[in-house]
Amino acid sequence: MNKYTSPFFYIGTLLLLVATGSSLVLSGTKLGLFNSIPGCGVGSGCDNITNGPWGTVPGVLIPVSFVGLAWFWSLFVAWTTGTNFSNKFKSSVLLGVFASLGFIVVMVFIGSFCKWCALSHFCNILFWVLCVRGKKNEGSSLFEPVVLWGSFVVSLCILFIVGTYVSKNKTEHESLKYKENLEQITAGGAEESTLALLKGGHRIGSPSAPVQIVMYTDYQCPDCKRIEGDLAQLMTTRDDISVVVKHFPLNYDCNDTIGTFKLHGNACWAARAAEAAAMIGGEEAWEKMHTWLFSQGGSFTDQSFAGSLTALGFNAQDVIATMMDDKTLALVKGDAVDGKALGVYFTPMVFINGVEYLWYYGGQGTIEQAINKVVGGVGAGVVEAPPGANKKLVEDWRRGRKTTMPGEEGLVWFGDGEIEFVVWGDYQASLSKELDREIKNTIKRFPNTIKYTFRHFPIDENCNAGISSMLTKYDGSCVLAKLVIAAHALGGEEARKKMHNWLMEQVGTTNIEDAKNYALSITGVSLDILQDVMVGIDVNNQMRVDILTKNNVWRKGVPVLTIDHRFVPRWKSDEIPAQEMFKQIIQLVGGESEK
Repeated sequence: MNKYTSPFFYIGTLLLLVATGSSLVLSGTKLGLFNSIPGCGVGSGCDNITNGPWGTVPGVLIPVSFVGLAWFWSLFVAWTTGTNFSNKFKSSVLLGVFASLGFIVVMVFIGSFCKWCALSHFCNILFWVLCVRGKKNEGSSLFEPVVLWGSFVVSLCILFIVGTYVSKNKTEHESLKYKENLEQITAGGAEESTLALLKGGHRIGSPSAPVQIVMYTDYQCPDCKRIEGDLAQLMTTRDDISVVVKHFPLNYDCNDTIGTFKLHGNACWAARAAEAAAMIGGEEAWEKMHTWLFSQGGSFTDQSFAGSLTALGFNAQDVIATMMDDKTLALVKGDAVDGKALGVYFTPMVFINGVEYLWYYGGQGTIEQAINKVVGGVGAGVVEAPPGANKKLVEDWRRGRKTTMPGEEGLVWFGDGEIEFVVWGDYQASLSKELDREIKNTIKRFPNTIKYTFRHFPIDENCNAGISSMLTKYDGSCVLAKLVIAAHALGGEEARKKMHNWLMEQVGTTNIEDAKNYALSITGVSLDILQDVMVGIDVNNQMRVDILTKNNVWRKGVPVLTIDHRFVPRWKSDEIPAQEMFKQIIQLVGGESEK
């Protein structure tokens, strides 16, 4: 029977392509394709499995995701090239099914659900069922098993080589930044205007200790818990450290500096509980509550909280009543305002003697090593003020690693300079329009210096399924993005610029019919032709490339900005106007002087 006439062949091909794609997503961070697994943040099930002890093959240090990717790709190659699927081939497939069942057990055992893992294992098991039930030749051919295992070995070797190269480059970059950071911590800072922002909060240890640490924290933040635990352990054996804790909950209920962001649902109540304990029983009571909150990951419920407070030795009614008082809310908000002025936008943000400790570059060392270097250097006992948000935001961009995104070639829309600004945005989103204006004004200030590209990331499920969990969506965004791409296809660069500019100039929600009429006026084609182009494969491919490359950047929302191939964590701030930030970055890159 010709395999190309059998529905089993096409079903099996689809299952293997899905499994291969899922494994590629899981391998993407280790291959340098993106910074975090799409749809899976830090601490998610996918992150816990791929970066935890079960994410590496014991003894050989090969990521399990590489094994999965090589296996499913090799199955695909054998399946699509072979004709006689013998029992030897089916036995090989069954071996992979046992591996899938084992990993499903692991997910259940450790309590971490990985959706990409589950999808690949599900497809793998269905493929085995297809092989058993499908009407395939039962001959003794060795072709398919040889192709399968040969392709597997070759693919795994290639993935290991590429992964090692990517890991080496990343490690070298982080090592360089970490060493630079230690030198800065030892030397101290110089911005007296921000020294007061490190004061306040709650202290553990002596105010006169030679190493003064300030940590902006969130009780539901896993990295905060880890670093706080490291510091608590250090302070049991040494008395030269003092730690001040200030709040920066990633929850807009008590942190006005982060817009409508609400990553940690109980973070505000946890912070207010700590402040309530301090108001009732002083610093000793605060430290007891602080330690307990981190032990619980910042989580508690209305039903369990009173009993927990009683077990800790508190009067539950007093603590809850004080926690609900607006005074605790004001204290938490005050800390968050200080944090924002220092450029804090995630947690933990740690300062050692006034200099930020870049723990996220800490693959080459620990906070204890950083403290030891301070104690042995000129920075011991001298607390300098850290730079304000204006300098920190530019510095965060400078520290970033350069990344070239797929599909960047030939995408320049505005300007003819060498410093590349790339924005992923949505034509219905006001912030995308605001950033577009800021960049265009910067181009006028720095002629022949900047080139600007706009890439599409509509917050609209009609063409972007990955945004289903986002709270704010924009109807019609997919149509507007396709209109711009279609205008380019029909009228060239000039038509694309006109369409883009017209959309960016609209106030509020753009009317879809008005947008179509404008597109018709600048391209000179009929509505039927315009609509045919909009649904064509070229337009959809461009949309898909833009959306996929956006997922290489860790930030979930839009707009997202990169300058000179480095991600800009925050381009909008009360402390520094966007154009002033852009000016500082341009000067760092080595661009021309302002006009």
